[in-house]
Amino acid sequence: MKNLNLVLVSALSMVAVGCSVLPIKAQVEENHFRFENFKRDKGLDLEYVHLMCYHKRPVSWTEPKQYEAGEHNLWVRADVSNRSFDDSTKEAIVNFKVNLESDKSYMLNRKITDDKIAIWIQEVDTGLVVSEILTPELKKPLLVDYSLRREQCESGTV
Repeated sequence: MKNLNLVLVSALSMVAVGCSVLPIKAQVEENHFRFENFKRDKGLDLEYVHLMCYHKRPVSWTEPKQYEAGEHNLWVRADVSNRSFDDSTKEAIVNFKVNLESDKSYMLNRKITDDKIAIWIQEVDTGLVVSEILTPELKKPLLVDYSLRREQCESGTV
């Protein structure tokens, strides 16, 4: 009986763990769009391109979220570094003014060439680019930047 309980608990645990790792695509609410950040953190090079703000305050990262469709002023931060070097972090901040449609999923994407990074917003399903492609230089982050980032976030729409 004890072994049967142990087997039953183990089986249920495996089912629960197995289901929790499956990608679940949430349905987009009416008059909203879904927005995903970009992350590549496998290997030595780390690349994060994400919405810099949430509730008009600076954030370091957010999971995919839904926002009301329409005109948006989005602040985006790109962080690039190499695990092998402690002081290798470089960043770029860009601002998109873009109209994002309801019932769609969007994501940030990037291409790095030397010390520049091209950043854009695209539809997840089609890959269609829906924003301009901004290409700032990757630079060392400012030591004290919170008040500047907060001011930028307050001017944005998310």
